[in-house]
Amino acid sequence: MAQDRRKDRSISDDVYDRYWWRCVLFAKSYTCDQSQAESMAAESMSIMWQRMAAGEVIEMPLPFLFSVIRNKALHFLRHESVRIRAHGEMSENAVRELQFRIDTLEACDPHSLYADDVRKILHETLDSLGKKTDRVFVMSRFEGKTNREISEMLGITEKAVEYHMTKALKALRAALKDYLPVIAIFAGL
Repeated sequence: MAQDRRKDRSISDDVYDRYWWRCVLFAKSYTCDQSQAESMAAESMSIMWQRMAAGEVIEMPLPFLFSVIRNKALHFLRHESVRIRAHGEMSENAVRELQFRIDTLEACDPHSLYADDVRKILHETLDSLGKKTDRVFVMSRFEGKTNREISEMLGITEKAVEYHMTKALKALRAALKDYLPVIAIFAGL
């Protein structure tokens, strides 16, 4: 039982370290408010951890977190719009700009943002690098395994894991160079 809690804490810390700033940046891109963005990022992580503690398996943490943030940002922007209109504090241009942010966020689907193109390039690139590099990358980035866990599971050294990750990231950066401004937030490339 205590070991399960330590494992859960380790997973929570890893998720926080890996995704915190990407969540904050995503939220801030819509709210334009640092403290609100940080609050939304924290709330989204809390919701994910609660669901994981209840036994739900969240295979793709970042799209899950972005979906929660998207909903929170929509609520925030709609509330701001109503509040500002009620106080008559907004110029027509500001109203249009706020409505544009709301419309953009409503249309945003974190699970499919460039997903097909990026997924195709990702698979083609990883396939070209060999099975071991592909497996190491998938275990690290999609399964959330540490270098030590990967080395133990594959029977290779941690240095070999680092080598394969470096090889994969270098190839993916080159292959996805046109998408990097958008997906850097999602994949940590």
